[in-house]
Amino acid sequence: MKRFEHGGDSFGLPGVLDFSASLNPLGMPQSARKAYVGCIDACSSYPDPYCRDLTDAIAEAEKVAPNMVLPCAGATDAFMRICLALRPKRAMICAPSYVGYEQVLSQCGAAVTYAPLREEEGFAVGPSVADAVDDTVELLFVAHPNNPSGRCAQPEELETLLWRARRCGAIVVLDECFIDLTDCEDASKDLLEGYPNLIIVKALTKTYALAGLRVGYALCSDVPTLARLEEMGQPWAVSVPAQAVGVACLRDTSDYMDRSLTHIKVERERLEHALIEAGMNVIPSDANFLLWRAQTDLTSRLLEQGILVRSCANFVGLDERWHRSAVRRAQDNDVFIEALRKVAP
Repeated sequence: MKRFEHGGDSFGLPGVLDFSASLNPLGMPQSARKAYVGCIDACSSYPDPYCRDLTDAIAEAEKVAPNMVLPCAGATDAFMRICLALRPKRAMICAPSYVGYEQVLSQCGAAVTYAPLREEEGFAVGPSVADAVDDTVELLFVAHPNNPSGRCAQPEELETLLWRARRCGAIVVLDECFIDLTDCEDASKDLLEGYPNLIIVKALTKTYALAGLRVGYALCSDVPTLARLEEMGQPWAVSVPAQAVGVACLRDTSDYMDRSLTHIKVERERLEHALIEAGMNVIPSDANFLLWRAQTDLTSRLLEQGILVRSCANFVGLDERWHRSAVRRAQDNDVFIEALRKVAP
């Protein structure tokens, strides 16, 4: 069986706390639970193939025109559609960054080059990425905030990158799956109209803890490009429950997101302090996860303590000493901190 290269594979590990997958630690909002239960009878019919209600809800939430929205079955579905639709011969990925980019690019035969990110800059997207883009690059994947470091790029750096890419004829895929769980300025949507070479990909997976439902979307001002992406998807790609729950989350009027951001900030700071106290080198994060380096690989030793973290050994530019761990509920983080103290050298 092919090795699973992502976090979140806690199946077969009963009783283990999964810190390898970075989801909203508060879990699904009540509006999502109600919508899920309420759509059971509708599951006897096919889903709306055009995701009309979900498209409208996304457009309202993002303040863009509905014809700039394409709902997908999670961000990975969007990435795959992009690669199949554009068929780039040469693509660029920031390093270290999400391993899924290279996986989807390999399926369309693209040659991949890397734009190295600097540890001293928190592995955030900086000027060096724009400098690395030339007229041989057709497609560029950029995570904002970056995964696994959790660092956001400055708005001016993103616009410089888009300007450079447009001059070189490259399309930029901006992965913003974690942006709503940060305090970072989310100004990229304002760039869509001026940069038709920009495709923003987001997912409700992380923001609302919907990993099992698979719902996300792509935003692009170039309507023909978005139409090509739509053609690359399977019919009825977004299920009935995913559409119903997605609409409920996007139109949620509770204080769920405010509580989520407050919790993440408090617990992230507490985890960062504990990691530093245990002798780890921690990259300051803007997101709901932390990247840290130990003296050795601690994945197995933490698993013995009932904690599953994400080994970053398969991230280009990192090695087995690097780990990524999610921010979870306070009581889970207590268990993580205690386990860390037991395995720390």
